[in-house]
Amino acid sequence: MDRRPADVRLALCELWQAFGGMTLLARYGADAPWPHSSWAREAQGALTPRLRAVAELARPRGRVPSFLTGGVGSRRTGIADEIDGMRRTPAGLVRDELAREYPQGFDDPLIAALIREPEVQLGYLAVEFTNFWRVAMEPRGTGLARSLEEEILFRSRTLAMSGGAALLQELGLPADRTDDADRLTVVPMLLTDETHLWSAVGDRTVVSYAARGAGLLRGSAKRDGTAQPQRGDRLAILLGRGRASVVRELSAPTTTSALADHLGLAVSTVSEHLSALVSAGVVQRHRAGTRVLYELNREGMTLTECFMNQ
Repeated sequence: MDRRPADVRLALCELWQAFGGMTLLARYGADAPWPHSSWAREAQGALTPRLRAVAELARPRGRVPSFLTGGVGSRRTGIADEIDGMRRTPAGLVRDELAREYPQGFDDPLIAALIREPEVQLGYLAVEFTNFWRVAMEPRGTGLARSLEEEILFRSRTLAMSGGAALLQELGLPADRTDDADRLTVVPMLLTDETHLWSAVGDRTVVSYAARGAGLLRGSAKRDGTAQPQRGDRLAILLGRGRASVVRELSAPTTTSALADHLGLAVSTVSEHLSALVSAGVVQRHRAGTRVLYELNREGMTLTECFMNQ
C-alpha cells in the first residue's frame, strides 16, 4: 500500500539552484546537454576543485548533505542569507551527518577536512559558493527568479486544487524519496539533467525536480528583441526575430506583460506573436487565478530544440 506524505509544500531556494549548477558542471563540464550547453560553457570556470568535490558528495544516491543547502522554509531569504546559514551550521551537526551518511568516506579529502575543522571549511565554502553565484548564476538572476516564480505559481494550482498526491504524480518524483516522508518539500530547479536531488532537513525531506523554463539558460535575449539573427540562427530565420525571441522565453509559463517587459517589446506586439504561435499549435495557454500563462507545448519544445543555435 502506497504511503503518501501528509504535508507537501513547494519552496524556492537559491542555494539549491547553485548546488544544481555545480552538480551539472561536475558531471558534464562544458558538454552539458541541451538546454544547458551554452550556460555550461560560460560557467565552467566558476567550478573550483573544492566545489567539484562538494558536488561529488551527491553522486552516489543524489543525497545532498543538509548543511550544504540549508533549511528550505516557506519564507524566501535570498542567496546571501542562505550561504550565511550554511556557514553557521554547528560543527556537531556537520560531523554527525557526514559520519552517518558517508561511513566509508573518511579517506575523501573534503570529508576528512570537514570533520577535522568544520568551521574553517564552511568558511571557505561560503566564499566559493558566493563567487560561484556571482559568476555563474547572477548574470541570469532576473530570468532565473522570474521563471521559478512562475513555476511555483503553476504547480501551486495543482497542489491547491488536487492535493499533494496529485502534485507528486504530476512531477514524477521517485517513490523511494516521497512515500516514506511524512513532511515533504519539493524544490524546482532549472539546472538539472532530470536527476532528483534530495536532502533530509530535520523531520522534513526536501526533493528537487526539473522545472520547466531551463531554455532561458541558453543565453540572454536582447532587450529590444530586434537584434539581427546571428549567422546560423535558424529559428529567427524561420519565425522572424521578434517571434523567435518570444518562443525562446516560453519554456517557462509566463504572462504577456512579463514577456513584454523582459523583451522590451510592446504588449500588443507580444500579444500578436502569442496569438500566432497558439494558432500554429506550438504554444498553449492556461489560466492560473486571474492570470493567463503561456508556455511551449511539446511541439514547441521540439521546434526550439531542433532549430536552436549551435
